[in-house]
Amino acid sequence: MQTNEIEEFRAALREMVRELGMLNRKSSGTDLSPLQSHILIELDRKPAGVTELARRLCVEKSSISRTLRGLESAHLLARTQDESDGRATVFNLSQEGIAALKDLTEHANDFTAQALSLASDSEKQQIYQSVKSLTRALVNARSQRDLQVKIRPIRAEDNLAIADVIRQSFRDNKIDHLEGVSLHDPALNDLTSAYQNSGSGYWVVEHEGKILGGVGIAPLQGAGEEYCELQKLYLDSSVTGMGLGRRLMALAIEQAEAFGYRYCYLETLNELSSAVSLYEAFGFKHLDGNLGNTGHNSCEICMLKTLK
Repeated sequence: MQTNEIEEFRAALREMVRELGMLNRKSSGTDLSPLQSHILIELDRKPAGVTELARRLCVEKSSISRTLRGLESAHLLARTQDESDGRATVFNLSQEGIAALKDLTEHANDFTAQALSLASDSEKQQIYQSVKSLTRALVNARSQRDLQVKIRPIRAEDNLAIADVIRQSFRDNKIDHLEGVSLHDPALNDLTSAYQNSGSGYWVVEHEGKILGGVGIAPLQGAGEEYCELQKLYLDSSVTGMGLGRRLMALAIEQAEAFGYRYCYLETLNELSSAVSLYEAFGFKHLDGNLGNTGHNSCEICMLKTLK
């Protein structure tokens, strides 16, 4: 996204936060602050201590502690000993807290229902899916930020490490027995050299000096010059589920467009269903047959994306 698009998006989010009353001292027609409200909601799900609440709510522990003291003074919470750790304290809702949460829920439900009543059934579903997708993206972005991963062009000293990641991924997915797949590419131990030509590139994910994955773009052999191939998108199992695959996909597509390609092609396996879903989400369409000459004759799935 361009800077102006990002700023417009942030402006829309700010407006939504304001309309939800998150800047007010009181929330949803009650005497509770937004943070107090969220604490009651979380404790209704499961009793928790300061550290766990701070993690769930993405708030500093000092703010949680201060707010808990206020809720306890208002008799909305009760302290108990953690069953798994007798030295630790957890909080749960008192009877007054349960009543306060009931009032909060009724007010919040009424307001949300009023807003959604202005949308058609299809719009409601679209809003719901968009909110879920945005929330998931924010969670993943925060996880990546907290982990402090960086993505950069491959260097010679990365060759063996990324080759190990790729081989382990094949083992993890129980597809290392297959022939005619990228596991057996002659250049696997020297990707730096394989991606040094014009119109090619390979980027790795690094965390504290350890290589955790990567993705490549190269001309599609045996096809026209407007075709590139997305290659060797693999991640270490320790960092799956935090959106790094999506980040690598977005980077690869951006670089392919910067190289001047018009189409991006890929081949994959039926066993990698989660990867196929990712490709579909980024606009890759299924083809009836293969393009070019990749040499990967075990790949049953061929997909193509039209670039900008």
